[in-house]
Amino acid sequence: MADSVSDLARRARELGLAGDFAAGHALIDQTERLAGDDPRALAICALERGRLYNSAGEREKARPLFGEAWRLARQAGAHALAADAAHMLAIVGTLDDAVEWTATALAYIGEHPEAENWRGALLNNLGWSYFDAGRFADALAPFEQAVELRRSAGEKRELRIARYAVIRTLRALGRIEEARRLAEETAATAATDGAQAPYVLEELAECRALLGDMDGARDSARQALAVLEHDQAFVRGEPERLARLRQLAR
Repeated sequence: MADSVSDLARRARELGLAGDFAAGHALIDQTERLAGDDPRALAICALERGRLYNSAGEREKARPLFGEAWRLARQAGAHALAADAAHMLAIVGTLDDAVEWTATALAYIGEHPEAENWRGALLNNLGWSYFDAGRFADALAPFEQAVELRRSAGEKRELRIARYAVIRTLRALGRIEEARRLAEETAATAATDGAQAPYVLEELAECRALLGDMDGARDSARQALAVLEHDQAFVRGEPERLARLRQLAR
């Protein structure tokens, strides 16, 4: 049954990411009937229904569901699931909530190593919570911790994502030369690995422009656009960034 519940819940999450929230909730209704009184299965249902509400911008409806998932997952001894619920509670609340729930989740992970793979995501989300609040200096520390975590684990893709967060924060702090150097290093490593790093290239374009290297900014912007112009989520969600990249690319 657990596999069936997980499969249905995963499908519901995919529907939510596609914006079909009604179909996602209908699938969770079906999943809840299948879950019965199994606390782990019910935790999965609460977590994924909460994600549907959060994706739809209904955080007040999402928050108690994540709290229920946190309670049920711990009751079931499903430690990774509990860490997932705590990480969502950190996302949907205030900055103070993010700080509190991140600390709670990290402490929980310390007691339950089975949930260790959530540590990097928690640090990343805490960093962005600080960043979005304009507290760039506070954001840098968890972002740098995430970089070290991903480096030590040998996770190349996740390391690029973590480094992007550091680069973006260094630029926000006015530490442009440091941001440029890290962006160049990260972009070069991605190219060697045969991977794409359009957001890093976007930052490299911005840094080079701020440092007066307009030819370099144009080249980096064009490389970023070669990927991002075909990313419909970016095109729809980030029109100002897209326009800025096109400006730099000219």
